[in-house]
Amino acid sequence: MSLRNRLVLPMALFSLAALAGCGSSSNKATPPPTGGFSNSNLKGTYVFSIIGSDTAGNLLELTGTLTADGNGSVSSGTFDMNNPNGLGVGLVTASSGSTYHVTVDGRGIATVKTSLGTFGFDFVLTSSEHGQITEFDTGGTGSGTLDLQATVSQTDIEKSYALSLTGIDGGLNPMASLAGFTLDGAGTMSNGVQDINDSTTILDLLTLDGSVLVGTAGAPGTAQLVTSTTLGTLTFDVYPIDANHLKFIETDGVAALAGDAFPQLTSVPVGTNVFTAAGVDFVAGVPFVAGGFIVTDGTGNVSSTSSEDLNDGGTVTTGIGFAGLYTAPANGRSTLTLTGFNNASLSGTTIFAAYPSTGGLQLLEIDANGITSGVAMLQSSTTLASGQGYGLNLTGVNPNGEEDDIAEFTNTNGSFSGLVDFNDLGTLNGNRSFTGTYTADSTNSGRGQITSSSFNLISYVVDNSTSVFVEVDTNPNPQVGLGAFQLQNASAKSNLAARHLAALRLKPGVRPAKGALKRR
Repeated sequence: MSLRNRLVLPMALFSLAALAGCGSSSNKATPPPTGGFSNSNLKGTYVFSIIGSDTAGNLLELTGTLTADGNGSVSSGTFDMNNPNGLGVGLVTASSGSTYHVTVDGRGIATVKTSLGTFGFDFVLTSSEHGQITEFDTGGTGSGTLDLQATVSQTDIEKSYALSLTGIDGGLNPMASLAGFTLDGAGTMSNGVQDINDSTTILDLLTLDGSVLVGTAGAPGTAQLVTSTTLGTLTFDVYPIDANHLKFIETDGVAALAGDAFPQLTSVPVGTNVFTAAGVDFVAGVPFVAGGFIVTDGTGNVSSTSSEDLNDGGTVTTGIGFAGLYTAPANGRSTLTLTGFNNASLSGTTIFAAYPSTGGLQLLEIDANGITSGVAMLQSSTTLASGQGYGLNLTGVNPNGEEDDIAEFTNTNGSFSGLVDFNDLGTLNGNRSFTGTYTADSTNSGRGQITSSSFNLISYVVDNSTSVFVEVDTNPNPQVGLGAFQLQNASAKSNLAARHLAALRLKPGVRPAKGALKRR
């Protein structure tokens, strides 16, 4: 299977012609039990990031800021775009006439006008500070997060970070990287180390130098990552959410990478760690997702009670057991060696670089047997709250290409009811009924099955506000996907952490092999 996409995106990208009919359904939004949302819940400057694809299947990354006035107008915005085989790479500025509307259930639509055309965004707020967002127009699709931005100075980021990046290389092949570094008060890096998986070509334990500088007067900051590899110096724009969460997007055209930096932790979390991961099955030529539990004991062992659920191009296998070993971190980097873990291409021993951070244990496969990346988060709750509203985001791949969905629902004793918006590679279908049931697993605490009118999932409770999931839809309607749902509270300002969606996305640039999945 070729992983290269050669089609060029026409300038008609971002047309919103199909949006007119998306709200024509008679379904009516209802407020979550904690109270209703309105335009006033989106007020201030928000950092957003989206990774997905245009309608030709080319990688599309957007990272930047949008400023909302609380009354339905987007007063300003600046964001970087990586669409290397389409419109290109560059900085985009929002123009006058950009608007948004938030419905009572926390879902919303933003229409952002720029010199390149109009971008449509669909989102669901979980608080006034955080939401989940998708591109929602006929030019492409993608998923990400939306977070209220705090003021960050150069000295605020004087600490050690773990940086996770995904995207494609200059040949349009899937690529992912993890890095750890310490910043001084001037933004200069020390103690830098980096691992790169470039479509199974492994560059590990690289010495990393460079810098991270915050922006001024609303402009993004900049970063340089310097290694001794043929990649040379990679340049990024940096958008801080706060001093503990920085968004990166590459701007040099050498590769197209984007991701998140979080403060380092000094040890691998001990206990049950919920994980989700995504990658490529190079044997079958299809994408895959996996989720489950990595159980660590604090002395370097991964317990045999660890388990994995796998969706390999629409073939689902559940309850895969594995065990292994992990090392103590050095310069923020550990290794995780798992026996029995299935990376879709090879079931045997899988080795991950593992970088502990406040955003979770960042994972990248470094054994040359595949390209898998993801995140594991220490589990602190196993129960899904009833009588609460949730915002949901799913990103996946089906025979048509990429699909990204936003939903809001209320959980009533395991019965879900709400609304969902679909973007199936530019085919838009909004405001549709979302109903389903949640059945808790009796043997794996925190694991549950979700059967719904829209998609079927296996979910894993992380904490009292967040669950992550993998999609397990098979033939005749296969889709490989993952995502998260998070508790809503319109009045709360900091009850949710954006980190849970940081690495929950399929590897961009990967499309299903012809005939690998049957058409829906």
